[in-house]
Amino acid sequence: MPLPNSLLKKLEESFETTDKLAVKNERYYLTQNYTDQEKENLKRRIRNTHQRLSYLATRVPATYAVCEDVLGRLAQYDFEFSSLLDLGAGPGTASICAKYIFPELEKISLIDQDKDFKVFAESFLKVAHHTQPLYELHDISKISKFPPTDLVISSYFLNELSEKNAGSILHKAWLATKKALVIIEPGTPKAFKNLKKLRQELINYGAHILAPCPHENACPLGDDDWCHFSVRLERTPLHKYIKEATLSYEDEKFSYLIAVKGPYKPISLPRLIKKPRKRPGHVIVDLCTANGLQQETFSKKDKALYKDAQKLKWGDCLKSEK
Repeated sequence: MPLPNSLLKKLEESFETTDKLAVKNERYYLTQNYTDQEKENLKRRIRNTHQRLSYLATRVPATYAVCEDVLGRLAQYDFEFSSLLDLGAGPGTASICAKYIFPELEKISLIDQDKDFKVFAESFLKVAHHTQPLYELHDISKISKFPPTDLVISSYFLNELSEKNAGSILHKAWLATKKALVIIEPGTPKAFKNLKKLRQELINYGAHILAPCPHENACPLGDDDWCHFSVRLERTPLHKYIKEATLSYEDEKFSYLIAVKGPYKPISLPRLIKKPRKRPGHVIVDLCTANGLQQETFSKKDKALYKDAQKLKWGDCLKSEK
């Protein structure tokens, strides 16, 4: 889904007094920076205003679309959240999205150490929700504890840290979580490998894994595979210009984890972990189940099941069993 119109307008206003060509040129550095970070575990670095604007134009729409998908899955369950903590918040994308999906949120707290992104986040949240959040400028790794909060989100953040720092922040985040913890990361083999370790740590802490896993057993995927999903978003003219893109859309790959606390037993429905293969007369799906990885084929012979299978999308739960 695209950014809400009010945010698109606010984002475009940020470019009215700047050199768009300079912003486009800085995209090359920003892209290389993220590529190097993925390969070498380097921390994200944004050096100037043009790079920051490039990030806002090209990454905020994509991360918003992912947050909407993941938080939308959480919204399918019977939770109510009055408080939110956004770790590594950047321009506040996850918080803005969360407030749309969970309008009952009253207290929104964000933590990051980028003072310029703080300005954007406060501005965006005011435009989108007429909300004045608590945005604290801190090095998160140096905070001894986080305040108890209903919903804690870490979006595109933990993967940028060392394994030691990520584990430490995860522990503090889980201690602060009253109801649900959401972790979102890039849909890459490296990011998923890190996320799989964090998943096991959460299980060791007593967390219930709500999604995407239909179980709390060891992850059945081998080292040569990774669990990720995809969301398609439309590119705005500004997005296309900065990215020098020809297609009117892009597909953002992501991995995620939703862990919940308390006396709650997740519903263990098999989940599609790859894009369904729709062939003439049958649909083939790859599933992660409580009994491991499975592949199912639904044919026209089973009319009701086949009809349901045709509607399945990558990342959906399988509600009809053979």
